[in-house]
Parts: sequence; structure tokens; C-alpha cells
Amino acid sequence: MNIEGLQLQFLNASSDPIAAGHFSPDAESPQIIFLNASFSETFGYCADEIIGKVSKTLPQKVRQCLTPLTGDFGPELKAACSPQEFQLSTADGRTLWTSVSTFSVPAEDGGHIVFATYRDVTALKKAEASYHRLSSALNAYPDPIVIYDGDLNLVFRNEGYAISMSDTPEQLVEGVHLSDVLRMAIKHGRYPAAVGREEEWMAEIQSPAHLGRKAEDVELKGDIHHRLLRSRSANGDYVVIRLDSTELVRQKRQAEETQARLLAALNAYPAPFVIYDTNDCLVVCNDAYRASMANDPADIEAGMHRTEVARIAIRAGKVAKAIGREEEWMSDEHLEAEVAKPVQDLELPGDVHHRLLRSRVENGDLVILRIDTTELVRQRRALEDYSKRLEQANQDITHMALHDDLTGLGNRRFLSLKFDEMIKTRSLKGGEIAALHIDLDRFKQINDTMGHPAGDEVLLEISKRIRSRIGPWDVVARIGGDEFIVLLHVHQDIERPVSLANSLLDDLSRPMQFDGKEIRFGASVGLAGTPLAHVDELLTNSDIALYKAKRQGRGRLVVFDRSDLEDLRRTKVLADEILRAIESNEFEPFYQPQVDAKTGQIVGIETLVRWRHPTRGTLTPDAFLPVATDLNLAGEIDRLVFDTTLELFQKIATPAGLPLSLSFNVSENRINNSAIAEIGKNIRTYPGQICFELLETTFLEEQKEDFFDQLDQLRALGIAIEVDDFGSGRASVVALQRITPDRLKIDRRLSALAVEGTSGLRLVRSIIEIGQAMEIGVTAEGVETQEQADILAQLGCDQLQGYLFARPMPFADLVLFLQTQEARLQQRKVGSRAPA
Repeated sequence: MNIEGLQLQFLNASSDPIAAGHFSPDAESPQIIFLNASFSETFGYCADEIIGKVSKTLPQKVRQCLTPLTGDFGPELKAACSPQEFQLSTADGRTLWTSVSTFSVPAEDGGHIVFATYRDVTALKKAEASYHRLSSALNAYPDPIVIYDGDLNLVFRNEGYAISMSDTPEQLVEGVHLSDVLRMAIKHGRYPAAVGREEEWMAEIQSPAHLGRKAEDVELKGDIHHRLLRSRSANGDYVVIRLDSTELVRQKRQAEETQARLLAALNAYPAPFVIYDTNDCLVVCNDAYRASMANDPADIEAGMHRTEVARIAIRAGKVAKAIGREEEWMSDEHLEAEVAKPVQDLELPGDVHHRLLRSRVENGDLVILRIDTTELVRQRRALEDYSKRLEQANQDITHMALHDDLTGLGNRRFLSLKFDEMIKTRSLKGGEIAALHIDLDRFKQINDTMGHPAGDEVLLEISKRIRSRIGPWDVVARIGGDEFIVLLHVHQDIERPVSLANSLLDDLSRPMQFDGKEIRFGASVGLAGTPLAHVDELLTNSDIALYKAKRQGRGRLVVFDRSDLEDLRRTKVLADEILRAIESNEFEPFYQPQVDAKTGQIVGIETLVRWRHPTRGTLTPDAFLPVATDLNLAGEIDRLVFDTTLELFQKIATPAGLPLSLSFNVSENRINNSAIAEIGKNIRTYPGQICFELLETTFLEEQKEDFFDQLDQLRALGIAIEVDDFGSGRASVVALQRITPDRLKIDRRLSALAVEGTSGLRLVRSIIEIGQAMEIGVTAEGVETQEQADILAQLGCDQLQGYLFARPMPFADLVLFLQTQEARLQQRKVGSRAPA
């Protein structure tokens, strides 16, 4: 590929729209000679319908997108122009703000070619508008608002704050220190209390203790009250809002006066009133009750037990029925019998009739009220209303305890209760029970990349879609962050659980819109049903089926089968053996040489892992690595292999005396900040190159920025980054550019294609050309024949690796191999045959 071709490939690969127009000498309008793919994707116009045409002949909608190309560059043909902003329209009518950079180069015909690179700044424009809108809103807010940074320098204030602190508010500009603002406020008479002790007062105001107060009430002259609300943002800024709390203070004072008035009214009420708690201790009573129970009202105090109050009343002669039979009346049986009577009519001397009302409310309190019969209806209505409010509160609390706050679906406790009910119904009416265990795919990524508000909206939409699919007697619950369970009681329609599961899979895979963006997700479903699954194990078995569905690739339905239990048992045994193997140091590094494609000399070693199993022999990673990854132990195995290899290779070198380059396969969780610090310490003593190989099948496009920051940290330690098995996964050229690897390793299956025909040869050549375009090395893996080696070397691979040169071997065999095989490898004719 020539330089012009590479340049064209680079322009087409750019994620920014690029356009180019050719101005012939004396031409007023350019001929469009190039539009990259991003231009068509962004503005929605087909490049083939534009390229080759003069801009002024194009439709107006297309021509306005090419406005930056027609700028006046003058006779000097400036090499580049400063970016300019344009408001452009797309084919579908959307409006985009773009920042366009242009530059011009002379053309062979005496004219010039103008290039324009567009960058979408719509989001920035919206952010600027939002900031101005927020500032305007805060300035319109009448109460003072101010923000100081951690050093107490002014960051933002509204007009209300400036006016409240100074007669010259325009002097309160960004960067002014709090102490200067306070001096200005004192000078302008805002703080009379500070006059005469200005510095001492300002020191108090700026002290950490004072600034740490979240709320402070200030009383000013004229019965004016303010409340200062202080908070500290995540970046250390101090945010202060001063609210006029005058009305609130006056209302509070009025409420306290009203409460005191109500208590006075209660004491003024002529009939006795009392409340006892669940322990029969006195909570509150009025003066009439005290007078009815004791000669000295001071003898009745809050907290007294009801029996103690009764003894005082008997001694004072207040209980006529107890005279002469005090002990009998004081017995537990009698007192309980009295309390058990909800309504008791009393006839008093003078033909006075009272009704004694006893009520045990929801919280257990015992309310006793002696009233005139004429007021019975009114008092009963009040008590019933009070009881209803307590009952409703209890119902609300019960609902909150059984349901998810966000979605309104039942929670685990709700599911357990409904499952028990369904089991009882099945035992009485027959039928079967099915459980659908649903888990969302990509939910964590949505939360991480778009934020929790987006995640909440997804959960609400998922809940809505599930509800729309199930029947009125079905049960649905949210049991975890993104997990749901649906319970079905199946009678005749035995196919319904599978049909419902498939419908949910389709329904839950439809994207949704949030904040103008499309959110894509999916779901995996595990289904278990009786009688195949025992009812006591139904939920566990549906979870097993779900686990199997996610391991098969997500977006799937798996129906529980008894064989799943055996698979789970084997996986559990393997997991226990892996944990034991790590403790017993059974994982051993094996090594496979890498050779120079031209000279045949050994230039590096790839480190592989093998498990020396005590009964099954030597196992390759495909026998244990998936389970180790599920256990989050793959990184620990990587660490063991890494540390062992560095220790073994301290004194090993090539025949030329150079230290060997060592390559390690690393899992994603091996690359974290704490591990990087440890890696940095370990590699200090090794003089050779260390390389980390990342699988190409990792979703490199979807990694968070932290992942790329960690790669940069590894490079800073001198570690080279290689992409392993390139061509086998989904990584694009754009993804490669993001991680900027030092080397590509062609997947062994692709290496074999090099000798199987023209199409295979072209495919391998294209991958090698990608590496050459990026100016990085290319290693071909899985080389097994001399013919493969010759063709791959001729195509441009600078390193080769495979069984042709050596199989993976333990360290002792490698040492012998290096001593005896170097001469044979040097004699091998590599690259002697050109591809057909």
C-alpha cells in the first residue's frame, strides 16, 4: 500500500467528518473530491451523490453542510485557519453545532485543495446554555446564595448575596477572599456586632468549627430571622444559602403556643383522661384524672405503673367499689378483667351518668376516657378516626416492607409469602408451579457509563414490560439490582411458561430512549417448573438455569434439567480443586519460544499456564480457566505464573547474551491499580522486555476510561502491550488505536489460512498490513509447517511461534532447548518461499 493509500485509509478511519474541495484557478466554487464515511454518517448524505460535483450545483441542504469549504482563503492560500463554529442541518432535519478547522494546499493545476474537519460541539453548546440558565435562575432567586472554594475564595454569588453584603455589589467578583467580603460587609454596616472587634469576629466566622456548622439561626432586629444553610460539595467548595425564616419562626412559635393551648384545654376538660402504654405505665393524663385518683394531684406522675396509680386511688377513697375489698380489687385477675371491658357505664351520686371508655390502640397504648354520656358520639368518632389512621399507617408500613421502593414490585419477602400461598393452592387445586428467573444483560455497563438515573429508568421500563406480559394471578418480584422472578400457577396450558419466557426475551431486548439517547439491553432467563423440579428447590433450580443461560452467551432461555445439577456439582468440585491447587502451588508455567522470522533466532518466550493435577495429569487452561474466571481467581493464577517466571529467568539469556523478552497472558482483573503497583516492584530486577498479552475477544470498545489509564500505567513501567488472537473477536481498528498496542498476534486459525487459498492469504495479508500501518510488530501464532513459516514471513510477520519451532515446555526442558536447539533454528530457512 502506497503513502497516498495509507493517507486515504487514515482519513476514512477518522471518527470526525472530513470533506475536501478542489478550487481550479479562478474558480468561485470548489469541486467536492472527498468525503469520509463519518461525514455521511453524521450529516446523512450519500458521498457518491456529492463527490465529483461543484458545490454550487448541489441542493441547498447539502451545500450548507459544505459552507466551510467555500471560505475566502485569499491569495496567500493560508495553510490553516482557526476553527470556526457553524450551525448546520442534517438530512433528517436535526441541527448540529460544529467546530470546523480548515486548511488549504496547492493543487497541481495551480488551484488549491481545501480540507475541512468537523467536530460536533452541540453538547458543549447545550452545556453552556444550561450554565447560563442556571446562573440566571440563581440570580433571580431572592435569597442570598454563595459558593466559596476550599481556600475561601469566591466562586459564585447571586445578586441577592452581593446586595446583602455590600453597598457596592459589583466589587464582589470571582476570586475575592471571604475575609475581604466580610470586611466590606462590616464597612457597609451589615454586621453591627462586629464593630470594634473586626479581626476577632472575622476569625470566628472563618474558623473550621464555625464553617462546619450545617445550619445556623440568626435573629436580627425587628423580629427578623434568617437561617444559614452550609454544605460542602464533593470538590471541597462551601455552599451557603441564607433563607428568610422569619415566617417559619413565627409559625413555630404559633404552633408551640397552640400546643400549649391544647394542653391547657385538655387540663381544663372536666372529665378525666389518661393514656397508658403497652407496659401499663402512665404516659399522659389531665388534671381531672389526677384529681379523680388522688387527694394530692402531685402524687400522680408520668411513668407510674397502673397498679401503683390504683393503690393511690384506693388509699384516697376514690374507688367506691374497692372499699372493704381492697386486696380482691387489686388482684391481677380483677384489674385485667376491668381493663378488658372496652365500655363501662358508671352511675354516680346525684344521678350523674358517665361512660368509661377503654381503648387499646395499634401501638399498644391503653387510652381511658371518662365522659358525659351526652358527648359519647363525638368522642367515639374521634377515637375511631384515630384508630383508622393508625391502621392505615400500619398498612402503609406493611406495603413498604414487602415492596421495592423504585419499581413498586414485590421484594424477596413478598415473593416468599406469595410462593407459600401458591404451594398451598397447588396442594388444594392441583396444577404445577413454574419460576422464571430473569437477569438483565449489560445493566452494570449502563449504570457505569450513563449513570444511576438511566439505570433506574431501565428498571422501571423493564418492570412495566414484565407486568404487561403476565396475568392477574401471576407473581412478579424484584429480588436484586437487576434480577426479577415470575411465578406461574399452571393448570392446562403447560406450554405457557416457555411461551412467556420467549415473549419476555423478545420484549426485554427492545431498546429504549433516555435523555435523547438510545439504551440497549437484553435479558437471560432461567426456567424451572414442577414436577421436574421439587417445589422446595424450584427457585434454586431456576437460578441454576439462569447461570447456565448466561454462561452460554446471554440473551438466552435455558430450561432446568436434572443434568444441570450434575454440571453444577462438577463445577463445584472443580472450583474446590482450583482453590486447593493455588494453595498447593500446582499451577506451573510452561514456555514456548518465539523466533525472528528472518534469522530464526529465538527472540522471546511466551509464558503459558498448566495445571499439574494430581490425578488427571497436566491440564491446559481450557479445562479450568472459565471456572477460575467465575471465581475471580484468574488474576491470582496470573500472578503466581508471573512471579515464578521472573524468579526463574533472572539468569537466562539468548546465545547472544541478551535477556529474553517474556510475554504473559493476563486477565482483565489482573490489570488494576493495586496489582500494577506490585508488578512495578517485581519487574525492577529483570533486565529484559516484559510484555502483557490481552485477548482480542475482550470488548475493547466498551471498556471504561479507567482501563486505558491502567494500560498507560503499565507502559510507564516499561511493559509492552500485545493483542493476542487478533482476528478472532470483535475488536475494531478504532479499538486498536485506543489501546495503541506494541504488537499484534495473529490467531493460530488465521495462520493456517495462509496456505489454504487466495482468500485466506488476502485475509492474513490485510491483518499484517494493519500492524504495518500502525508501525507495530506482528507475530503469527500456531505455525506448524515450513510452508506456513515461509509465507507468513514473506507477508511481513517479523516473529513466528508454533509447534514447528517448539511446543510449550516446562522450565527445565526450556533450558535444555535453549542450549541445544538454537543452532538448528538458525539453520532453518525461514521466508524462502513467496506466497502464491
